[in-house]
Formats: sequence, structure tokens, C-alpha cells
Amino acid sequence: MHFEGPMLILAGAGSGKTRVITMRTAHLIEKGVKASSILAVTFTNKAAREMKERVRAMVKSSKGKPIISTFHSLCLRILRREIEPLGYKKNFTIYATSEQVSLMRNILSEVKFYDKSFKPEAVLERISRTKNDFKSPEVVDEDDPVEIASELLYPKYREALKTMNALDFDDLLLLTLQLFRENPVVLEKYREQYKYIMVDEYQDTNRIQYDLIKLLAGERGNLCVVGDDDQSIYGWRGADLGNILNFGKDFPGTLTVRLEQNYRSFDNILKAANGVIKNNEKRMEKSLWTDRGDGPKVNIFKAVDTEDEAEWVAERIAMLKEAKNVAYEKIAVIYRANIFSKHFEEALRMQRIPYTVVGGTSYFERKEVMDITAWLKIIANPSDGMSFMRAVNSPKRGLGPSAIGKLTEFAHANSIDLIEALGRANEIERLKPNAAASSEEMYRITRHYRERFLTGKKMDKTLTDLIEEINYKDYIIRLYKTPEAAYRRIENLDSFVESINHYESVEQDPSIQGFLETMALTDLIEDKEEKTASGVTLISFHSSKGLEFPVVFIAGTEEEILPHRKSIDAEGGIEEERRLFYVGITRAMKELFITYTDHRKRYGKETPSVPSRFLYEIPEDVSKEIERFAEMEPEEEEAYVKNLYEGFMAKLNK
Repeated sequence: MHFEGPMLILAGAGSGKTRVITMRTAHLIEKGVKASSILAVTFTNKAAREMKERVRAMVKSSKGKPIISTFHSLCLRILRREIEPLGYKKNFTIYATSEQVSLMRNILSEVKFYDKSFKPEAVLERISRTKNDFKSPEVVDEDDPVEIASELLYPKYREALKTMNALDFDDLLLLTLQLFRENPVVLEKYREQYKYIMVDEYQDTNRIQYDLIKLLAGERGNLCVVGDDDQSIYGWRGADLGNILNFGKDFPGTLTVRLEQNYRSFDNILKAANGVIKNNEKRMEKSLWTDRGDGPKVNIFKAVDTEDEAEWVAERIAMLKEAKNVAYEKIAVIYRANIFSKHFEEALRMQRIPYTVVGGTSYFERKEVMDITAWLKIIANPSDGMSFMRAVNSPKRGLGPSAIGKLTEFAHANSIDLIEALGRANEIERLKPNAAASSEEMYRITRHYRERFLTGKKMDKTLTDLIEEINYKDYIIRLYKTPEAAYRRIENLDSFVESINHYESVEQDPSIQGFLETMALTDLIEDKEEKTASGVTLISFHSSKGLEFPVVFIAGTEEEILPHRKSIDAEGGIEEERRLFYVGITRAMKELFITYTDHRKRYGKETPSVPSRFLYEIPEDVSKEIERFAEMEPEEEEAYVKNLYEGFMAKLNK
């Protein structure tokens, strides 16, 4: 019902915050607010889609639509229209992580800074921190060579990106902020457009996002933020907990509303979560409650070692399926990091239990997809030198380092891009005839498909023809030794074509630039796999945020794992690790199992384990230590023994 001025909604886990945001959006429209003047910003494409669908269902009669977007999508939308005052063209490319790494590797090589022990990923991570004000750029650790290198290489990296008319993910936010600060007319234009602003997951905002939102809100101050300080778990990537804790100070006159009723979990699970999180000092007071009843107590199990822990979890899952008919899809195993998935995968396979690992290699990081994407990028943005270097050798076309060097020199000397240099290869005196012919052929292909893609029609057919014309499938067959390996990669190419077909079918104004943006901001293939994923979910704490499962297993609750050894001495580290555990607990709806081990192999040696300090913060009256057969009903025990026997026989046969 709130209308004007700043508002903070403290939304506890499972309290229905997405519903609150969508209801508030609908209410604003019903009160006469123009839909297009409402901006709702969140962090994931999934959350944005969900909010769009709910709002659409509520306000069918409304003219226009509110803008519901992620931070990066919003900034991309603005930069596509307004970036030119910053010295970029509107057809800029967005570089993925792998492309950033390749670019930094080239820069390190050019300045003779690079050796095998010096990782470009480390330099990029420091540069990203600098960009996001996570660490002040003028504070340099003189004893840290990576820190020194990052300070020296940042200008070169920024210049290289600009030369290729390319942006990385950080630039989407950083350049939008720069644009607003340097161009008051542009800022005022968007202030007038977005008069009512809402931000979801506000506890995850960093300094740049805070500054962007504050600038957009302006003196009008119609800013409503929704978040939960107890679920702030991204400090390691720049999220500033102070943004939500200090919201009332930053925006005087703030109305604060607490959503404490949980609609997800039984009460024993919530009491366990409350018992843990209340030990944090930097938090806003709230306590989750529910009217769903007590439910089972939280089960805590001590395993012998890593293998025993994984086997017990797999056996218990098998028992839940047999005795209680719990579908595998309703069960999750949550751990500190993806490196812990291996033992659970092995144990689940032994029990013939299907599973899905969340957080594996992205579809768009696979070689064949990255190769064809490079072709699409140089078609859309001829200035993209990194994509040119990849496309020119995928497949190889007789343009080696010497020929590329001459083409690059010619391009620089004539202030043209590399694609245009290909078309003028006959003007380069020292270029061999075969290389000149290959250059002109590549120029013809890129120009031809640029014209076809610009029509924005039958893009899947155009992409299929491009793959065929450059003989890419033959190249894959030659590259991989076994037919099975080549076939899998050709299947990935076919899926890629399906993705562009799907994009074209859902977009009102499809374009090759738009498809590349969709690739950069939303993984189409992962979206598809999300709908078809089956079996038990294996997932890290960080990836589990926002999800819920009827049955949850939290594994590895030991000192130096949770809390992580690196966080123990870091400022605020223990409190963030406690919030991580809190997030894991509150994913559970009906049953929660927590495991730890007596000893665990670390760095190749068996080492005694110490139970996590967080385990002792769970109230005794809502938890219980369980043995192998403790608290089992007769039919549960029978199913457990049956699966134990079958697992043993499977091992024996193997």
C-alpha cells in the first residue's frame, strides 16, 4: 500500500518477497502510476522472468509494461542507446570470462610479464575488485606481485577493450555510472522515465549498484528495496552488507517493514536457523516463524570419513525413496564448494540414484560453441579483435601468425578494423598470395552473413549455412580422434542452432546483436536444462540461494570447511560463513540432515576433523544426533538394509 518515499522491506527466507514485489507493482499501476515508469531490478534472469510473468497475470488490462530487469540487462539497455559520449560505438561486444582471460594473457605476453606461475585470472580478479570499489585502487600491497601487476595492467586492459569496442561485465555497470555522472541530461532523462524504483536482493548490491540506484532515485526518493541481511553471502565478490544495514540513514524518512512469517519450512528447521543466525552482531533483528507445525527434528550425523559420509547420504536418500516415496527431484545435497561433489557422485552412482550437479562447465564455454560465437561477434562488431583471432583459426585457413601480424599492421596504419583489412589484403605487399586469397574469402563470408543476419529473419537457417560454409563440422571430425567425441560436439552445435531459433521465436525484434546479448546475460541452454534436470540436486551453498527442497542434506559442517579456513581471521568472515550456513538450513522445507566426519583427507593426509562451531548454535530441543538406524521405522530400516545390500553387491560386481 506504500506509495511515495523510501521503504525497506526486510524479507526473511521463505517469506514471499517476490509476491510482495509483484503485488506492490500491480497496486502502483491500479493507483494510476504509468506502468513504464516503474523499474524493478533484481540479480538473476530467473527472478526477473518470474516477476514479469506474475505482474503480467495481475495487470492484464494495463497499457504498457513495467521494466523488470537485472542490473546488467538494465545497464546494457541504457548503454546501447547512450554509450557514444564515452567513446564507444553502439555495436560493442560483451566479453565473457574466457575472452577476458585470453585478452589478459596477450597483454601479459606483450609486456613480458607472463610466466606459467602468473595467472591472468588473478590479475582480472584484482582489476574487477578495483572496478567495483571492492578495494581502493590507490591501496597497493608492495609485497604482492599480482597486486602490483594489476595496477600496472589495468590501463592497458581498459585501452585494449576500448580499441576492440568491447566491454566486460563490470563495464556494463561502471560505464553506466560514468555516463550518469558525466552527462546530467542523460541522467535526468532516465530519472523522468523511472519514477518508481524497486530493488530485489538489496543485501547483494555492491558500491556501484548502490550509486546507480541512488542517482536514479534522485530527490524524488521513490525507492523501495527488498532484502535480508541474514542472507548476505556474496561479500567475496563485492556485495556490501552496509547498503542494507544503513538504508535508513542513507534515505531519511524510510518506512521499514519486516516479513517474518515463513511459508516454506517446518518450525524446527526455522528454530535451528534462528538459533544460528542470532549469534551475528551485524544484523537487523528479526525472527522467522511459521504456522506449519513443528515437523521432524533436525538430524545430525557423524560419519567416519569422507567416503562414509557420502555413502550414508546416498543410502539415506535410497531409504527415503523406498520407504517414504520421496522423489529424487525433491532432495538436495548442499556443500561448501563444488570440489566436494565427487564423493557424492560416486556414492549415488553406486546406489543407481540419478543426480544433477549444479554449477558445472557452462555450455557457452565449450570450444565449438565459442568458435562459432566468435564468428557471430565479428559479424556484429568488426572491431572485435579477440573474436577475430579465434575465428580466423576456427577452422584454420592458412593465415598464420606472420600473415595476421601483417594484417594487423595494415589495419593500424590505415585506422581500419581487421575485417576491412581482410578485404584490402591485395594492397599488402608482403602478404603471400595464398594468405591474401584466404583473407579475401574470409572477408566475403563475414560481409555476406552480416547482410543476412541484419534482416533478422530465419536466423537459425543463416547460422546453419555459416557453419556449413566454413566447413566447421568437418573440422570438428578431423580435430577429435573418436567419432563419439566429435558427435557430442556436433550435437552441441545443433543445440546452438536450436537456441538461436528459440531466441528468434520469443523476441519481437530479433537481431544478431540481441542474440549475442542474450548469450552474455542468459545461458539459454542452461535454462533449458533447468527444466529437464532430474534426480538429486548436488549444489553449493552459494548456488542454492533462492531455491527450496522438501529434503536437504548439508554436508561437511566442520571447522576449516564451514567456516572456511580463509574466513576465520578475515574481518566479518565468520559472520558471512554463518549466514552461508543459515541459507543452507532455510532451503529445507520438511526434513533437514546435517553431516560431519571424524576425519577427512586433506592435502593427501588423513586429518582429524573438528565439528563446526555453528553446530553448537543449533538449539538442542530442535535437533538430534542420529546413528545409522536410529529413529527408523521398521519399514525404513528394511528399505535401508535392502539398499545397503544392493550397494554392496554392486561394488562386488564392479
